[in-house]
Amino acid sequence: MVKKISKGFEMEEKLRNYFLQSGYYVVRGVPFSYRGFDVTDIDLWLYSRESSLARNITIVDVKNKKTPQAIERIFWAKGLAKAVNANSAIVATTERRREVKEFGRDLDVLVLDGVFISKLSKSDSFLKSRLSDEEFLDVIDSYSLGKLDGDWKGQVLKSKGLLAKNIGFDSCNQWLEVAKFFAEQVLTKPSQIEPALRCFYFSLSLFSIGIDLILKELSFLDHDERMNRLIDGFTYGSKGRSGVTQMLSTSLSLIEQFAPEGKALSSQVRSRVNADFESLPTSIIGEYFAKSEVGKVVFSVAKEFESISMNRDFKSHTSSTIELRGVIGCLLDYWDINRKEFGAVVSVP
Repeated sequence: MVKKISKGFEMEEKLRNYFLQSGYYVVRGVPFSYRGFDVTDIDLWLYSRESSLARNITIVDVKNKKTPQAIERIFWAKGLAKAVNANSAIVATTERRREVKEFGRDLDVLVLDGVFISKLSKSDSFLKSRLSDEEFLDVIDSYSLGKLDGDWKGQVLKSKGLLAKNIGFDSCNQWLEVAKFFAEQVLTKPSQIEPALRCFYFSLSLFSIGIDLILKELSFLDHDERMNRLIDGFTYGSKGRSGVTQMLSTSLSLIEQFAPEGKALSSQVRSRVNADFESLPTSIIGEYFAKSEVGKVVFSVAKEFESISMNRDFKSHTSSTIELRGVIGCLLDYWDINRKEFGAVVSVP
């Protein structure tokens, strides 16, 4: 049963389907906040892999109203694209005036006008195979204790919001934490396996996009250099080893100056922190994603993760591609989750 949604959201879903069919990775309703203030939602966030050396992030502002105020939306989309580090912006509007498209062209904003919109599928038949965003959130909300038990929906929305920031190792590490949380829910809450797996797959789709963008920056390095950079990033985040060491030294210098027996305490803290970092098994994921054959398919894997998370006829990853299952296997090893145990749980009809 397809849930009825408003005309504005229906247009967003139709455009999402159009861009999915065109080969993009697409996320709808990406929250954008600035210094703790909720600013807006990005209607559609698009990611494309043009080549091994080129990626493109595009935001789409969608307005399906009698008075769409298309000129104002062009200004808005242009500014929002800059704020969220997107390469380009698109405004989709029911407005048909030629001047609107010309104004968009002057500001380097593509306008999909009423003529284009009218050519989109008149039906929502594609939703017979995919959930809308509203239905996806309804599935998460079907777990009545989700808010208290780690805030399932909140974690998904926060994960989406990371797309509006600088995507790098910090965001990838956060997506890994979210994916680990839902992997654990799969194991511990068999009655909620479908919503847990959907969230697990969706968070891994975001993580895979982040990895693809990182690998673009590492494409000129040889295998060993690429592997070491990945291990360093997964261990220390976007600041890297040197940045974290400098930050730690600055903090510990205050302890040395003002705390009783400051030097001894500082030495203990430094040793403990360094030991904690070195104990992280990040070499597992660094070695895996440094492989050229993995880098070539991680974008398609991201799209596959997104697809199975939103598939109306839900099926686990056991019938997915070997590349997707390889990513899950690698991350289960990283989290020290038994592959066989996890596979046995998700294989239960």
